[in-house]
Amino acid sequence: MTEPPARPPRLAFLLLRGLDHFAPDLIAGLPRASGWEVRPFHVAGPADLAEALAWAAAPGDAVWFEFCWPPFPRLIAETDFGPRRVMVRVHRIEAMETPHVAQTDWCKVDDAIVVSPDMAARVRRAAPGILGRTRLWVVLNGLDTARFVPSHSWNPHRIGWCGLMIARKNPALALQILHALRRRDPAYRLHICANGGDGLAGDSFLHLMRRMALQDAVRFDGAIAREAMPAWHAANGVLLHTSLHESFGYAIAEAAAAGADLCVLDHPGAADFWPDAVRFATVEEAAAIIQSAAPNRWRAHVERNFSLDRQLEAVAALLNETPARQVA
Repeated sequence: MTEPPARPPRLAFLLLRGLDHFAPDLIAGLPRASGWEVRPFHVAGPADLAEALAWAAAPGDAVWFEFCWPPFPRLIAETDFGPRRVMVRVHRIEAMETPHVAQTDWCKVDDAIVVSPDMAARVRRAAPGILGRTRLWVVLNGLDTARFVPSHSWNPHRIGWCGLMIARKNPALALQILHALRRRDPAYRLHICANGGDGLAGDSFLHLMRRMALQDAVRFDGAIAREAMPAWHAANGVLLHTSLHESFGYAIAEAAAAGADLCVLDHPGAADFWPDAVRFATVEEAAAIIQSAAPNRWRAHVERNFSLDRQLEAVAALLNETPARQVA
């Protein structure tokens, strides 16, 4: 009797509700790029994890924890993964603002994935013993630039700001920059795309907006659906990014792909991704960058460095490496 052909290796992609926004393009593209079967599982507890492990049960199969965030660290500690390869992608918040990276049982993890050299250094500081058992990979994020089409009516006076209205995103700095710009040219406007936040940052922003008499120069566009973000970015002449830290900054890449110019606070790690010409440290520097903005300057930079195909190729190469436990 002829033996049935062996199936491809399987990757169970483990997701948390509300923290699954970075994964759809990877999940959709990896089968073609890697030759693996890939299936997403939303995991809230042991029963969900057991379902994923039953699907990816053979030697050579793998599980990918997307975020090092509860309940994932506990589930990793409590689970016998048998012959499966265990992978964890770490984002900024787990290493910088919580103890989750430090408290994860890395002895049970073959591969940790981060998106920048800065984040790799932060993970090593948070978990000094991680490299004794776990391989640490830097895989740059990727953007499907085909979804972003630059506008033919570029507006240099429309400034976009995108993110949660929280202290780390530093929205008050955007008001200071807007105020400085309007002293030179009152045509400048700030469009805010925000999906939630905290009361302190929101109240402070509104207070300062009134204090600076900027009510007529700020428009709140609210939460914008993922499929509508390319058009929102394309309508802006410049994306102003004031965050105190990002592991990558998807909104920056999206804005550049949509033809907007960039003005990025020089936060730690920003130089890994964004050119000197768009990074600022002072209000005066930011105003000068915005005043000299031009359309469609950085799309090629994103296509060259942060394309989705490049990310998929890197993850595919990672998947097809020998797992860490098999390395002599």
